[in-house]
Amino acid sequence: MTSHSGRDMAMLMGGLVAGVIGSRLLPPLLANISGSRRVRSGGEPFAMLMEDHRQILSILDRMADAPTGSKFQRGRLFLMLKRKLAKHAMAEEDVVYPIVHNDSANGNERKHLYDEHAEMKVLLYEIEKQLQSGKDWSGSVLPLRDLIARHVQEEETVIFPELRRELRGEDSPKLSGQIAREEALVI
Repeated sequence: MTSHSGRDMAMLMGGLVAGVIGSRLLPPLLANISGSRRVRSGGEPFAMLMEDHRQILSILDRMADAPTGSKFQRGRLFLMLKRKLAKHAMAEEDVVYPIVHNDSANGNERKHLYDEHAEMKVLLYEIEKQLQSGKDWSGSVLPLRDLIARHVQEEETVIFPELRRELRGEDSPKLSGQIAREEALVI
């Protein structure tokens, strides 16, 4: 009887391991396929990132309008922003920024994009502290919104158009799939 329960336990453990692995590996794999398909059917390789930009700015606008006394609303908005920024930054830092060409002698073109993401994280930390203490967060939310708006403007008017011109046709679906996969890694 112990061998039967040992086998059941092994099957149960095997199923759990397969479930955990599947739940962590399947979403990025499906996102990669979906992103590639979207571009092959005429989509834009940076569409997901540009939609993220709109959502992030919208969340920041709602955060700026949220009353200080509404701890639940502020907490929900902060968590939405933090998750969306994490997914977005991971996709840009791991997929997009490495392919940005460094035309400057000291490589600042790519570095400043990473530096701006670091500034955003510092402001997020300040916002979280203000949220926890019940203080007004507009002194950090508004500068974060301004920073992100400038960052978005540069990406959408300079960085993405340059990359679109440089991408070969077969590279666009691959890039879109990689962006979708990176965002899917943040659950």
